[in-house]
Amino acid sequence: MEGGRAKTPAAEREFFMQHVLAVEDLHVTFRHRDGHSYAVRGVDLVLDRGESLGIVGESGSGKSVTSLALMGLVQSPPGEVRAKRLLFDGRDLASMSGKELQAVRGRGIAMIFQEPMTSLDPVFTVGDQIAETIMLHFGLDRKRALRRAEDFLSRVEIPDPKRTLGSYPHQLSGGMRQRAMIAMAISCEPAVLIADEPT
Repeated sequence: MEGGRAKTPAAEREFFMQHVLAVEDLHVTFRHRDGHSYAVRGVDLVLDRGESLGIVGESGSGKSVTSLALMGLVQSPPGEVRAKRLLFDGRDLASMSGKELQAVRGRGIAMIFQEPMTSLDPVFTVGDQIAETIMLHFGLDRKRALRRAEDFLSRVEIPDPKRTLGSYPHQLSGGMRQRAMIAMAISCEPAVLIADEPT
């Protein structure tokens, strides 16, 4: 309602289109042999550029699943994502192909995952993993991408960024891996940055 009157469908759509991220009536359900688990039910949110939005809830309340749904990372099956609107920059995330979503991930929306050890690939160096994302979105060659990766490792205050580039995840402490994950997430300067368990 606005001024006592219901919005027309066109006005309602225009309202959601003007936000960098707009979610209306998001549901995430997981099927299993005993029936269904309703992980997320009826989430609405809007986010504008330059804004911060905190989602607070107890463990198991659906915060991480909401974030994964926004990134298009809920595995289907068993997961099913439904929403009246799931828009990024006015574009419908739910109708995007895998290739289109890949283009959005990293540059449009990036995520700092809760557990860096399972999010970083153990068989590739930290530098190669950050550089791969940079090369994909900026079209840089490997040498220039590694320079950018080193710069972002420095920004998250990793003491020896050049050495860290050549390190494998298991060679870093938990805190250093988390910083490397942050560097990876911000290296493409995304419009929306999701931090799962930011503390």
